[in-house]
Amino acid sequence: MLIDFLFLDPNKCYICKEEYIYKYHICRDCFDKLDYVDNEFLVGNTKAYAMFFYDDFLKKLIGDYKFERNTSLSRVFSEFLYEYGTRKGLFDADYILTSPSSKSTLIDRGFDQIRMITDDFIERIRPSYLDEFRKVKDTKAQHDLGREERSLNLVDAFVCQKDLTGKSVLIIDDILTTGNTAKEIIKVLKASHAKEIKVLALASEKRVI
Repeated sequence: MLIDFLFLDPNKCYICKEEYIYKYHICRDCFDKLDYVDNEFLVGNTKAYAMFFYDDFLKKLIGDYKFERNTSLSRVFSEFLYEYGTRKGLFDADYILTSPSSKSTLIDRGFDQIRMITDDFIERIRPSYLDEFRKVKDTKAQHDLGREERSLNLVDAFVCQKDLTGKSVLIIDDILTTGNTAKEIIKVLKASHAKEIKVLALASEKRVI
């Protein structure tokens, strides 16, 4: 719950809340359960990076964060992405674009789960937020749909009200599965003449290295 974030013991693991912190606000046991794969692959013609394999352990963590409002986990995810993105040189961009949610999703959930993660380090990196990019269409949850429905679900869901000629954009998301959301965002960014686009995700179902 949101209140957990305020009163969490700073010396205890943010995941199990039992053991003492090893690093990234988590204990050694929880850290060892993460399947670090350091994946690099293409989403269409765009290079994408993912830190972890999206297994049952990470699926539960992300679910607890997004749907159970265990917002303390944003600090864990933030440290993961900041260290990884810095090491890979991914923050050498003009703009950060956190994968946007519709207004109704934000009202339902009560917070922007990707923005909460990146807010923790945005002032430590060069890019600023691309706030002119928005989701304007309520869509069904991608995981509830079949392959063909997933691609149709996102058509005309996003708009960018900024000329990005000569600019580079780093898209940040929590999970990459089929890549349909990223592809639709990339299509809109290219229509706004973005020079370079990359994608960074916490986790992916791909194991390509």
